[in-house]
Amino acid sequence: MINILIVEDNREVRLSLVNILKIDPGIRIIGEAGDGLEAVESAKKFLPDLILMDIKLPGLDGLEAAKQIKAFCASSGRDMKVLILSTFYDDDYVLKSHEYGVDGYLLKGMAFDKLASTVKNTCNGLVTLDRIVYEKKNRLRVDNSYYAGKLAALTKTELKILELIVNGKKNAEIAAELFFAEGTVRNYISSMLSKLDCKNGRDLAVFGIKAGL
Repeated sequence: MINILIVEDNREVRLSLVNILKIDPGIRIIGEAGDGLEAVESAKKFLPDLILMDIKLPGLDGLEAAKQIKAFCASSGRDMKVLILSTFYDDDYVLKSHEYGVDGYLLKGMAFDKLASTVKNTCNGLVTLDRIVYEKKNRLRVDNSYYAGKLAALTKTELKILELIVNGKKNAEIAAELFFAEGTVRNYISSMLSKLDCKNGRDLAVFGIKAGL
């Protein structure tokens, strides 16, 4: 049984999502929320397997709520999937969703009869992107020669760290995976920031995505 929290400020849309998903015997709706702060609180209270969340929410938007939920998961050892459901495509939203560790990004125009299977695929560990999102995300990788030249300046270790950053890993997780001290990882990242003309970790993640990592 997959336990789901639905976050949508439009009551009619939220009710439609509930009615569509509850038809599936393998899915149970355990909570609803109408804004980002309520979403974070409800996630901590109900501990759902997946949060289906709109981006445009009153107060705290869906991506910032997702970021807080993922931070809670990291600190508590929980595994909650976050599936973003948005009215429109936006490059910055897609990049942020990747950086924050969101597990999928769908557009509301998708066929609702596919929603239950999409939810199940996401809970099984698949990163789910709407076809339009996937195609436009790939178009961000437009200047391969520029990125190839920049990546060539990185050592093998730095390239591996960049890949881990793109996959949403934090410094402590990178250090554990590569058997480094966390300070060593920070030193590598400092060097990478200089080589790639980036200001911070978010810039590195965006660079890595555009480079096709």
